Amino acid sequence: MADETGSTTGENGRSLLIVEDNDRFADTLASEFRDRGYAVQRAQDLSSIAAIPDLDVQFAVVDLRLGADSGLDAIQAILSRSPKAKIVVLTGYGSIATAVKATKLGAVGYLMKPADVDQVERAFNGEELDDDEVPIPSEFQSLYRHEREYIEFVLAECKGNISQAARRLGLHRQSLQRKLRKYTPQ
Repeated sequence: MADETGSTTGENGRSLLIVEDNDRFADTLASEFRDRGYAVQRAQDLSSIAAIPDLDVQFAVVDLRLGADSGLDAIQAILSRSPKAKIVVLTGYGSIATAVKATKLGAVGYLMKPADVDQVERAFNGEELDDDEVPIPSEFQSLYRHEREYIEFVLAECKGNISQAARRLGLHRQSLQRKLRKYTPQ
């Protein structure tokens, strides 16, 4: 799929796919990347990625939460069609478990929102961000947040099997389910 100019590569030969369900944020990112010479395509979810004919991009920016879809599934969908794409995951809901999973699936970077285009490009190039550049939400500093991350990690390791995860965590299955309900926005 070509960008608005009809081109499939930018002036510097760089093509980018933005997978984001927030139109305003996606428009802003697309505009900034176009200004840097990228040919930009957009998708909002897995079905819109599948609808792109001849998907062949060098770079992708993927939101972790895409409505009913997961950005982790989007990583696999993109790499199955553009195996050399460098993918950076952006999220407002970061956790150690999802960062590890995204990396194992092939993402080259995992950044917390708000991340700017400079940070994304540096992640594409495998550069580390300085500590003062990485936004650390106050929720990361709480015990509640660490507990949630660890539970998500163990659950991911158990491939979503709540009974097995509860045994590994030393919890009763119903207690784990209550904790999971607490973590899930209603």
